[in-house]
Amino acid sequence: MAEEERKVKIWFKLSLCFLASLLLTVWGWLIISALFTDSIPAPTTAPPPCPCQNNGVCQVGGCLCPIEWTGTRCETANFCEKSSSHGLTFDRIVVGRYGHSRETCEPSTFNAGAVKATRLCTRRDGLPVLEDPRIQNCNESLDSLKDQLEGSPTSEEILQVASSTQLLTSQPEQLTAQNITTAAETVQKILGGIARSQEQVAAAAVATVSQILNANESEFLSESSSLDNVTRSLTKTLEDFSVDENATLLVQPNIAVQMVQVTAQDASTGILFSALRVPGNDSGLIPNRINYTTASGLTIHPAAEVQIFINVTGSSDLGRVGFVLYQNDRFFNSRTYKRKLSYSRRVISGRVANGTFNNVELAFSVPNDSSVSLSDHACVFWDYALSDWNTTGCAKASGAFGLLRCSCNHTTNFAVLMSFRPNYAYAKPLEIVSYVGCGLSILGLIINLLFHIITRLKTRKSKRTSGSWLLVNLWTSMLVFNIVFIAGVGNEDGREEEHKVKADTANTVPKSDIETVPENPFCTAVTVLLHYFLLATFVWTAAYSVQLYLHLVNRVVQQLPKYFKLMSAIGWGVPAVIIAITLGATYRVDNPLNYRQEEFCWLAALDRAGKFDITKPMLWAFLLPVGAILVLNIIIFVTVMVQVICKENKNLRSTKKQSRLKKLLTCLSMAVLLGITWSMGYFMLINQGETNFIFSLLFCIFNATQGLQVFILHTLRNPVFLKKAGEIFDRISPPKIRLYLHSDKYSMLSSSSTWSTQEHYKQLGTDSSQLSD
Repeated sequence: MAEEERKVKIWFKLSLCFLASLLLTVWGWLIISALFTDSIPAPTTAPPPCPCQNNGVCQVGGCLCPIEWTGTRCETANFCEKSSSHGLTFDRIVVGRYGHSRETCEPSTFNAGAVKATRLCTRRDGLPVLEDPRIQNCNESLDSLKDQLEGSPTSEEILQVASSTQLLTSQPEQLTAQNITTAAETVQKILGGIARSQEQVAAAAVATVSQILNANESEFLSESSSLDNVTRSLTKTLEDFSVDENATLLVQPNIAVQMVQVTAQDASTGILFSALRVPGNDSGLIPNRINYTTASGLTIHPAAEVQIFINVTGSSDLGRVGFVLYQNDRFFNSRTYKRKLSYSRRVISGRVANGTFNNVELAFSVPNDSSVSLSDHACVFWDYALSDWNTTGCAKASGAFGLLRCSCNHTTNFAVLMSFRPNYAYAKPLEIVSYVGCGLSILGLIINLLFHIITRLKTRKSKRTSGSWLLVNLWTSMLVFNIVFIAGVGNEDGREEEHKVKADTANTVPKSDIETVPENPFCTAVTVLLHYFLLATFVWTAAYSVQLYLHLVNRVVQQLPKYFKLMSAIGWGVPAVIIAITLGATYRVDNPLNYRQEEFCWLAALDRAGKFDITKPMLWAFLLPVGAILVLNIIIFVTVMVQVICKENKNLRSTKKQSRLKKLLTCLSMAVLLGITWSMGYFMLINQGETNFIFSLLFCIFNATQGLQVFILHTLRNPVFLKKAGEIFDRISPPKIRLYLHSDKYSMLSSSSTWSTQEHYKQLGTDSSQLSD
């Protein structure tokens, strides 16, 4: 009876320790959650109703209207309704834009499938009006149209060429570099002087330029010197055209051309040109958001996408200022500045005719992209002599409303080149549950190792010690992994670097629009160690599962020490080979994120858009080998459970029928030892919010506490450990507790219970501690 009371006392004290650890974990989790939970915002009064109509957005000073509406409250239609003419049908067309017919060229023609006709919607006397449709010859090509401009073509022929060129470029995604070159040469001839005074011709030519700017970017990046020369020559032509006395405001989705007449009265001030944002609009620039005004300086508008102020003096009544705004920079292909992000980089040109130029001030908006934040920028102009961006004569200035300001002492094509740093979601501290769980696992693994080394490896010299030796290696790799995880998985250096303000204010051209993350040797080293010891843990679980199968199912006894050497080479060597291959294939000092992540020190898995990337090492250097090991472990686990645990096995030396609880504990112990709970990590790849969260939570709980589970299910159930722990508790327990625990209230075991160590070791298949032998 005394022995039974003593064992109850030990279980009671160990339960109290475990309950205290659990309470501390929950308490710590609640505190951390309270610290990192956003406070509830104070209630605010409801804003006044917005007077804007047709999905207009209220802002200070008026309504921000969508593309199809205009007016002070967005009440005026800015489009031409659906129409039919000459047997052709057209959908709704925005004022200033061209609409294309639903009908296309017949299959037997040269331009089969191309748009057959185009129609312009303009405004006359304040009302939207449709021009007559222009129908193309479906057997003409861009080359034949360009040839028609040779000699002395009539005005009607020029208009037909301009309209047909605009039609043949109306599907920009199909344009090749050769198509772009031919169309650009045609537009250059038209705007270069032969018909710039004809309003419809100029409108069709500018619409063609807008469509060319929407062609695939890869076509502009092709090794075609002729295309580069033509597009750069075309930008010069557009700059000259912008100050032509017959030029008017021409706005298309990707380009806007504006000529402003400057009188002597405006000579003491200057001209401010602005392009404002359009709410919910992805179709580019629109006329009612392009405006100019006289001003004494750059007055930043909070809704501006880009602004330019040109200060002129001594202008006569014939003085003119011209502006050309490009929605993207496809005509300005830089060799020094590489683009990786997909947002539009606007380019604006300013030109002064018949006046004295003083200076230029500019403001550019920063793209609204939550995945990146601005790191640096440069104020530049396009240098035709270098065929690249240059900063000479331009300087940075302080901005406002999220706009970047520049100041230049000359006129040409200007832009702001921006460099961004990705916004990494640095771990807060990687979920307190992981840290507490790993801490408890470390404690459990240390106890496991000490107990196993003292009681099994040193005292048992039989040939069946291979199971214990495998477990020591398994727990050692698991222990080192948990220690390294707690010590360095959070990238503290990266988090500090993220909040540093760039001190360099020099106006220098950045190399790329995405800043390369600097190498952090400590984080890379932690990633390598975590990768190695976690792989080693799984390789040792595979070795242990094979040993279980051979010993319990096939009754094969390994020969030592040859078996030890083979298992050591596999257990510690295979992970080293995988690490070496992974580092050699992915790691570069100038690009460490091809191997590791920046948010925390672990293998790279996602691309720039946050999607799982199969080319990253997370898949082929971890998920695939670990997946193969888990499949092997699960097959052996099921086989052992069916043939040894679940069935009445005559080969077992136990004479007692196992209880269901003991069988369940044995199954759980084996599952934890073989790392089968890690298979839940593969379900985290399911990209559904609730499902992903559930599996992430289960994965975190079960695997962060794996070492603790091993201790509870494997070592804590061992009578030898209970005996040793009881001796220690007998030495340190206060007298009152000893008396209390020895009371009759805690006599839970029958006098016939047997707790001898010898009987425990005989229960093969009944207890997980025996399975390790």
